[in-house]
Amino acid sequence: MKPRYLVFVLLASIIGTSGCGVVPGTSVKTVEPGYAGLKIQLYGGEKGIENAQLVSGRVWYNGYTEEVVVFPTFINTYQFTKDPTEGSTNDEAVVFSVGGSPVSADVGISFGFTSEQLPGTTKTKLHQFYETYRKTPDQFRANELRNGLRKCFGEVAENLKLTPAMLPTSQQKLVTDVADCTQKRFPIIVVQDISLLAPLRLPPDIQKSINEQFAAQQAAQTAESNRRKVEAEAAANVAQAKGEAQVTIEQAKAEAESNRLRAVSITPQLLELERLRVERSRVEKWNGQQAPTIQAPNVQISGSSVKTPGP
Repeated sequence: MKPRYLVFVLLASIIGTSGCGVVPGTSVKTVEPGYAGLKIQLYGGEKGIENAQLVSGRVWYNGYTEEVVVFPTFINTYQFTKDPTEGSTNDEAVVFSVGGSPVSADVGISFGFTSEQLPGTTKTKLHQFYETYRKTPDQFRANELRNGLRKCFGEVAENLKLTPAMLPTSQQKLVTDVADCTQKRFPIIVVQDISLLAPLRLPPDIQKSINEQFAAQQAAQTAESNRRKVEAEAAANVAQAKGEAQVTIEQAKAEAESNRLRAVSITPQLLELERLRVERSRVEKWNGQQAPTIQAPNVQISGSSVKTPGP
């Protein structure tokens, strides 16, 4: 009875532990949706990446003779920064040279892997990636990808002939060209976007010089703007004065022409006609009486004569 019980317990233990992958040589890995796995033979006639199987879901494999490498096939953003609270606890800022001066950049890169099949073969870009780098995605990101970014930043800065003073106005062009360079350097991954997460950091003395130069440029631009404003206002005042003077001249010309026309139009006949019109108006208004007499102490004025009384 006891031997049978021991056999039963042993079989139950084997079955239970094999489901958890605890039996020596037996392992299980789950490839979640959004990921793709490569099941690679490490020994035997089928060993090597050429014969690796593309797998997903729950994958059983022999931990001694096989390996399963999982790749994210969705786009994810990774950060390479100086801040230990972002990305890695180490300083992972991308450092490159601009005009002989070191520049430190906090960089974000959005990229992913693809299981797209290579033309004319049964392999995918995942096969090609692992065949080239023999690294997991995290190892690749921390080493090859970061070094590739550093080289691309340096190459693009050199191709654009950038100087430290040009960086504030050339960042967009710099980042765009770095994204193109990175995609060409790693064609077996998908690079969607590269961005700067903080202002570029320069040595303090160079940054101070750039700030002073920028302040001087701003002051010069302000002075030039003020000068143009004053000149514009002066020109406007001159134009207004000229306009007003021209209006006065035209008015004087018009008045002179009007007077000339009046003078030309006055003839002796017209003057006589006007005199008769005035006389007629006086006659029409006369009431038949002589003008009243006005008496003064020494002068008497009547309607028809003026008399001065004798002593």
